[in-house]
Amino acid sequence: MKKLLTIAALAGVASLSYGQGYVGMNNSSTTKISLGASAIPAGQGGSYIFEVLQAPTNVTTITTSITADLAAGWVDTGNYGTNNQTAGRIVAGSNTPEGNGIQVNASAQVTSDYAVVAFSAALGTFAQAVQWWNNGAANGTTADANTTAYFGISAVATGDGQGIASLPSGSTYNDIWGTLAAGQIPGMSLTQYQVPEPASFALAGLGAAALVIFRRRK
Repeated sequence: MKKLLTIAALAGVASLSYGQGYVGMNNSSTTKISLGASAIPAGQGGSYIFEVLQAPTNVTTITTSITADLAAGWVDTGNYGTNNQTAGRIVAGSNTPEGNGIQVNASAQVTSDYAVVAFSAALGTFAQAVQWWNNGAANGTTADANTTAYFGISAVATGDGQGIASLPSGSTYNDIWGTLAAGQIPGMSLTQYQVPEPASFALAGLGAAALVIFRRRK
């Protein structure tokens, strides 16, 4: 009886493990991450977060308004990658024993499209980074929070139009990074968005005051 219970328990664990879907997160030397014109330098491990978003295969685009995207089919997987000690490279931030995959919001063998939202870790959580972005930088103005930071949105990994299939833990995962021909993300770039210095605010204030005085005199 005990043997049967043990076998049943092991089967249940195996079934549960198989039911959870994972994709590959680590990029390669051909899909490096850039800060403007140069690769993320080595020795800055954990300075940047690469949050993975997931969508049904019929959602093939992502816009600069992350909040709108999250309302239009994209879902935050809650998992991410982070830069490591090799220039331009990232690794899975969590999730699999071997350390190169992340769990997604789908069972194994389900195909989905993927995109990555990258940001300076100093912004905090993904939700905080999105708030910072949507309240300023995405609209072409300064960031709402008084923080200078890097931010970027990747291309969409569509698996050559078929989606990328998630696999059970321990598999050789299907990567979201790779070549355009394979419908993967061929690297990405982050842009630095700067909060104006106090002097800039002061100059803007003086200009506004001068305009008011000029109008009154007229």
